[in-house]
Amino acid sequence: MSLTRSMIRHYLAFQIYAFLLVTTACALFNPTVPSGTATLLWEASEGSDLVGYKIYQATAPGAYGEPIATVPMNVTSYTVPGLASGTTYFFTVTAYKSNGAESPFSSEVSKTIP
Repeated sequence: MSLTRSMIRHYLAFQIYAFLLVTTACALFNPTVPSGTATLLWEASEGSDLVGYKIYQATAPGAYGEPIATVPMNVTSYTVPGLASGTTYFFTVTAYKSNGAESPFSSEVSKTIP
């Protein structure tokens, strides 16, 4: 029995849809998918050449790499999504200028996701 191109295309499309359905269902019901959040609030910095804030996150005190987010000067809060249950996270914020220069890190805060 010979398969037509149309039959092959329908079969391949079915495989793709089935894969997407299973992948989506697993992600929805997987208890290890990070779902915790942390909301950070800070006082606005003053300075005419400041353009925004950079938010940093780590799982050990002071172990910050690249910023996880950048927000403009008029924003003084940020909600960090996708945090794993049972993990303690550490956060800090810097203000930055139009030339890229950053302030020192703010005081460090932490949150353990239940």
